[in-house]
Parts: sequence; C-alpha cells; structure tokens
Amino acid sequence: MSKRTLITNAAIYAPSVPFATAMLIDGEEIAWIGDHSGAEVHRELADTVIHAQGHFLAPGFVDAHVHATSTGIMLNGLDLTRVRNKNEFLDLLSDYAKHLSGATVLGHGWDESNWDDPELPTREEIDRATWGSVVYLSRVDVHSALVSNSLVAQVPASRGLTGFSDGPVTQLAHGALRTFALDSISGGQRNKAQETFFANALSQGIVSLHEMAGPHISSHEDASSLKELASKAGMPHLAIYWGELFSPRTQEIISDLEAIGAGGDLFIDGAVGSRTAFLRDPYTDNQDTRGANYLSVEQVADHLVACTQAGIQGGFHVIGDQACDIAIQGASLAVSKTSESDFRRLRHRFEHAGMLAEDHIGVMRHLGLIASMQPLFDAWWGNPGGMYESRLGERSQHMNRWGSLQALGAAVCFSSDSPVTPNTPWDAVHAAMHHHNLEERISGRAAFAAHTRGGWRALGAQFDSEGVIEVGATANLATWLVEDYLVSVPDSRVTQWSTDPRSATVPLPNLGDAESPIIPVNVCTIVKGQIAYLEDSFADRVSTNG
Repeated sequence: MSKRTLITNAAIYAPSVPFATAMLIDGEEIAWIGDHSGAEVHRELADTVIHAQGHFLAPGFVDAHVHATSTGIMLNGLDLTRVRNKNEFLDLLSDYAKHLSGATVLGHGWDESNWDDPELPTREEIDRATWGSVVYLSRVDVHSALVSNSLVAQVPASRGLTGFSDGPVTQLAHGALRTFALDSISGGQRNKAQETFFANALSQGIVSLHEMAGPHISSHEDASSLKELASKAGMPHLAIYWGELFSPRTQEIISDLEAIGAGGDLFIDGAVGSRTAFLRDPYTDNQDTRGANYLSVEQVADHLVACTQAGIQGGFHVIGDQACDIAIQGASLAVSKTSESDFRRLRHRFEHAGMLAEDHIGVMRHLGLIASMQPLFDAWWGNPGGMYESRLGERSQHMNRWGSLQALGAAVCFSSDSPVTPNTPWDAVHAAMHHHNLEERISGRAAFAAHTRGGWRALGAQFDSEGVIEVGATANLATWLVEDYLVSVPDSRVTQWSTDPRSATVPLPNLGDAESPIIPVNVCTIVKGQIAYLEDSFADRVSTNG
C-alpha cells in the first residue's frame, strides 16, 4: 500500500489551481490539490502531514548540466574560488596538502581574471607547497589546470600533446593529466564525493540532475557508481549523458548506463576563460589564437545522423562563434541525411551555446534543438570590464542569449555546469532576469520554467508531464521560505505581475534587484513523494499519523 502525504497551509505554485493551499500525495503522484477545508477531509487518509507555515511550495528544480564527482570533490576539499592572488592560492594549497599525507591533491575554481594580480604560481612553487605531491587544480571553467611536476612525471606523454606548457595545461595535454588525476582517487573517495554532491543538490531544492559523463571528462566507472547511488530511495532523479562520438561501443555504454544519449560534454571547442573556445577572429587579449577546435562539420553531422537513426539524443558542448557555426552547419547537414521529423522528435542538445548568432537561433528553433545554458556565466563574467569583455571585446555583448532564444521560440533549459558555478538555482533564475545585456533579460516566470519544466522537457517527450504541480504529476517538489511575492520584471516592455488576489495570477518569489538578490531558503525537498531533505528548523512541522 502506498504512503500518503498531506501538505497543508502552503502557498502552492499551481497555475491551474491558483488559490491552492493544500495537496495530497499518494505514493509518487499528486492525488489532490485544494484548500484548507478540503485538506481536513484528507487528513485521516494521510500517513504524514506537513504543516507548511505558509511557505512557498513549487516544482523542484532541474540542474540540466552537472559533473557530480568533481563537484563533490570540491565541496569536500580544496575550493579555490575565493582566492584573489598567488600568495593566497599557495597558502591555501599548502594548508590543504598537509592533511593528505602524500595523497593526490585535487582542487578547483581558481580564476585569475578576478585576481588582484593575475600572476599564476609556477609548477615549482606548486611542488614546494605540496612537498612533491601529485597535484591537479582545475581552472573555474575546467578547460585548463595548474599541475605539479609529479603529475606530469606520471603522464610523460602529456609533454608532447597539444596544450602542454610550463603554465596552465589546456586541450589534449589537460585531458590526459586530468584523466590520470581523477582515476587516482579511491572508490571510497568517489562515493563520498557523490554522496556529498547529492545531499547538496537536495538541500538546494534540486530534484533532477543531468550528469555529463564521458571518456574525457569522467569515466564509465564513475558514471556507473553515480547511477547505482541514484537508484537508492530519496535520491534525485538522474539522467546520464555520455560524451563520445557515436559508435557500436558508444551504444553499448549508453545501454549499460541507461543513458539518455550520446552528448553533453562532447566537445566541439573549449571555454572562453581558458582561451580555448573556438572563435571566428582572434581573442582580443591574445591575437595569436582563435581557440581550439575538436570536431568538424562532417563529424557533427555524422554523429547526429547516427543518434537519430538509433533513436537517442545527441548533442555537443559548443561555446565560441566559430564552434556555433560548426554545430549549426553540422545539424543542418544531418537533417538533409535523415528524417526531419525523427530529428526534431529527439530534441538534440547544444550545451552552453555561448555565442549564437541570430541565424543560428532560427535554425535551432526550426530543428527542435535545445540550448542548455548557465545564467551564472553571465552573472560572473558578463559584467562591463569582466572576463568576457577582456577576452572578446565587443563580442562579449552578445553572449548567452537566452532572451533571444525564447523570443524566437527556441527551447532553453538552465543549469549550473557545477563545479564551474554552484548548484544554486534561485541564483540562476535571478541572473537570467538580470542579464547584463538588457535585450537578453527574461521574466522570472520564464526563468523559473526553464530551470524546472524546461529541464525535464530537455530529456525528451516522455518527460513532458514532469515539472508541474497538477493532479497525476510526479510529486517532485521543494518548499521555500520566501520573504514576499512582489515579483520584478525584466524591463518596461513586460507587464508587472499582479499580486492582486482577484487576478488569479500565481506569483513567484521576489528575488530582489540586480545588485541585491533575495534568495529563498529551502526547508523541504520531496522526490517521488518522499521527503528527501528536511531543514532542521522545519522538522517539527512534519508529523506522522498512527
């Protein structure tokens, strides 16, 4: 017999039932939505009653692009996101290494574009700070890293690979050194990192995660371990993407992992911060490079044709404008070689889609392609004088174009790309509302939809009924402590959301202005009808009958 949970006295985000304050969950599904008087009828049927104290109850978030183990490692270990110069970097590194007794040192998050002085530590300084340990320290975009001589000695072939240098390693050299460093962690360390990641996601009201696995970003073993952990009760829904060009072997791995498709971090190019995003013209701050290109138009097309014929999603990591050209041309070529209706039905994905042109967006809409985007990228690096502008000059004004995509009818979902940015979805919603380019701002309602229902729809038509609060839907929910509901709008072209109760408009939280965000606090996350996270101060609001 399925367990029933009754939620009372909540401000429920259910547009089809705009004055709802109560809900009954039967097993995994929402069985009833109504008001206080109706809740009393159901009270005796419930095994558990949650007294929501007027808190905001909404669909849980979907983080549509994550790297679980890497994020967990950072949460458990060396977080370099806050250092502001070389001396701080080396001091933090040395203090951390003292506790590892010679084990591999993994860290993440340094971003010299935000430092007081952009001088990076040398390999020799890293060696001295860690007493000769094997050290891998990824840049915030995870497309370059600082490493120790000990790590290089373990992978001597890296010296002959593209991207090897005395400073940060990039491209193929970075991939080889990263693979060795991550493979050196124990199974116990991996499990602890993954458990930490899931716990953190649930605390942020995240009910579904899209893991971007692959041979160059993680491993089959890592993805298998994550899948096993996600199968346990109370864990978020997990969708795995395997980032490798389609082949019989790829198809076997996808089948074994029960993956959604062959895509995600299947790289056409790199990242702007590491100057490996592939550009039409040279970088503003380094005229000697246009970045890195890993796949051709023909390879993109062949991959998407093979995925379409196999009935699975395909997709690519794509950021630079030249990389976007390759992605769009490849998709257009693929459609000419297969059934357009089959192609559209699968909703192939472009991760990041950082520098789309207007004509790219039109093609994406026409072909049913989905853009999986990260609003915090703009919040962190899109400001005047920020990293994007220093790397790209005027080109930085037309990046991360979720406003244009939505205005032209193309599908968008939101994510963190953690550990690049944190799994904090309300921050992402706020960032999407306050894009540095006024023309790319979207309403809070549109941003919330992209980070909830949009993430489910990005997985395919079989998930189209998820991410909403209505009878028959899966109970994947989060309850939030919200200060008020006076929701701001992106600009004067958009009508203010009504807070008049006679309007029957269901409000969302007031997230504050561009400079002073107001972020709701999660007190309870429900996954498939089960309480998966409960904030300590809210625990006394949950009671059990019988």
